Amino acid sequence: MLIKFKIYIIKGIEGGKLMEFKRITIFAGNYGSGKTEISINFAQKIARYKKNVILVDLDVVNPYFRSREKCDMLTDKGIEVIFPKNLAKADLPIISANIKKLLQNDKIYGAIDIGGNENGAISLASISPQIANQDYEMCLVVNTLRPYTSNLSGIIKMKKEIENTARLKFNKLICNTNVANETKIEDVKKGYLLVKKASKELNLPIKFISINKKLLPLNPDFQPEEEILPISIYMKPPWVVR
Repeated sequence: MLIKFKIYIIKGIEGGKLMEFKRITIFAGNYGSGKTEISINFAQKIARYKKNVILVDLDVVNPYFRSREKCDMLTDKGIEVIFPKNLAKADLPIISANIKKLLQNDKIYGAIDIGGNENGAISLASISPQIANQDYEMCLVVNTLRPYTSNLSGIIKMKKEIENTARLKFNKLICNTNVANETKIEDVKKGYLLVKKASKELNLPIKFISINKKLLPLNPDFQPEEEILPISIYMKPPWVVR
């Protein structure tokens, strides 16, 4: 039986439209697209409106940039982080059985952070039958400053490869053009134009544009119609002093 869930509307700090979220939001994309930063920030945004929030770390590809690294911080904010805790540092295709909390309880809302490229989508394929009947949204996180998604053909190719592996279709695009703390607003503007082209070509709307809080507020000459998700940067390479 198909269960229908109410779509909640949440308002961002800037942007013309109100952002909506479904019970389960999946973030996937290529390596370095910023899926983990998006997942961490988005989970916190949901937690402002809902009490029971889960962030599922399904990144079994990259051992350095995973949402589980911020487990303590998120737990303090009332967000449960699900990952195989006895194998927290392993880069193995292991899915915690606790993910059933999100899949089987319609009172829990959450985000799922998927590993990069089609390899990272393998873990999602194993639970795609359970997700397909949920009120979910799958978002392609696009960073146009990464080599594989720096042009329209690359974005289209990445979308198809992940969908074929995950056995789920994307519903939205996310514009996340950045080079971490080196990002300039000109980078965001240029990337936004490319993602808009991809949106038109793929017939997929842009869910939001993520922008480092340090770059806000926007100047009057750049006022996109889509919602903006202001983000904090949490993930740093292990060789950087925190």
